[in-house]
Amino acid sequence: MEAIKKLYRKISYGIKELWDLWAFLCKKLKGKIFPKSLLGRFILIILLPLIALQIVASMVFFEHHWYLISRRLANDIAGEVNTLAYVLEEYPDSEQTDALLKQMEDDLMFEISFAKDQTLDENAQLTGGSSIVKQVRKALWRNNYSYQIQENLKKDYILIYIQLKTGVLEVRVPRKRFFSTTTYAFLLWMILASILLFWIAFLFMKNQVRAVTRLARAAENFGTGRPVQMFKPEGASEVRQAGMAFLNMQNRISRYLLERTSMLSGVSHDLKTPLTRMKLQLSMTRVEGAEDLLNDIDEMEKMLEGYLSFAKGEGKEPMKKVEISALLQDIVEKLRRNGQEIDLHIEQKQEITIRPNDFSRAITNILSNAHRYAHNAYVNVGVRDNFLDITIDDDGPGIPASKREDVFKAFYRLDASRNAKTGGIGLGLTIARDIVLAHGGEITLEDSPQKGLRVHLKLPL
Repeated sequence: MEAIKKLYRKISYGIKELWDLWAFLCKKLKGKIFPKSLLGRFILIILLPLIALQIVASMVFFEHHWYLISRRLANDIAGEVNTLAYVLEEYPDSEQTDALLKQMEDDLMFEISFAKDQTLDENAQLTGGSSIVKQVRKALWRNNYSYQIQENLKKDYILIYIQLKTGVLEVRVPRKRFFSTTTYAFLLWMILASILLFWIAFLFMKNQVRAVTRLARAAENFGTGRPVQMFKPEGASEVRQAGMAFLNMQNRISRYLLERTSMLSGVSHDLKTPLTRMKLQLSMTRVEGAEDLLNDIDEMEKMLEGYLSFAKGEGKEPMKKVEISALLQDIVEKLRRNGQEIDLHIEQKQEITIRPNDFSRAITNILSNAHRYAHNAYVNVGVRDNFLDITIDDDGPGIPASKREDVFKAFYRLDASRNAKTGGIGLGLTIARDIVLAHGGEITLEDSPQKGLRVHLKLPL
């Protein structure tokens, strides 16, 4: 019962030490080396208990089983040495004694020598304080002979000196006599079994994570406007449920966009006819205010066309891989022919998968705004952290920081009037942001080094 309590205390102490070490690592490292991926965390969840089990099992084995085996082996060796000492002391001159010693050397792997008329030096400097020496000393302590134990420097063997009446018996015992092969067998079995179990668990976890990864990739493709190809829910029931929810969401969003585009096309067809008829009648009428009404109709047509252009930002144009520098060069050349001053700087050539027409519309809207409010525009293109980075600067008056989010709203204008001479209809930046977001990117407004406005675009490569 006392041995069980002692073993329980040792196991409890080991578990407490492991828990303190884990708490210390969590406090000091704060996630710096711990994995952030789902597969890495799954592996950590499996690996840490497995290592803890190995440590506890090793502690139990080496503190109990190994101690018990080594004590029994030491007792056996002490008994053999005592028997040898008894034979030499009781039958020192017998003819059978030499044969018996020779047989014991062969069977017990001892090297035996006897020094007649010698005594042990009580002041001799003894070496060796290992656990094996301590076990042998405890076993020999129960006999009736004076003895000394010495361990050689290389620890290949242990020397045992026994004081007899006629001299000193020297027994050289190899260290392998104190070990059991079960120690190595247990360690080997424990390591191999742990590796096998960990590999099996890793394969199962990898299959589960693969389903989550495919779902994340499908959601990312859908969010950036890329086609979602051959996706079907798989994996655990919870992952399948998330996959079905994603497919239902995708269908609802696609249906909503299609219905919105169809509705706006119908509105366009219904409104253009009466507006054209009104415009024709007013042009044939010589009444006061007819010219103002014609201007209002022109403005309504522009707003309608802009609204339809905004809706087409969600269009069906397929994604294509294009060389961005060539595309931007074409856009800039067209605007330069209209008298716009644009400085284009491209750091490196880069291919990107986009909708070319939609992307051209977004860049054209931004540069048109710069031309409307500033004298010069500066376009810089580069690659930063796996993103296509585009900055468009101008030397105009800029936009106050408090209004930068509002200008992305549909039909919002800093100029409260609807006069086309002082600005557009308030859809340029709205359409641009709609297109950039549809490509999975982001667009922000900042202060420009040119004292005007900076439009910053980031698109995933």
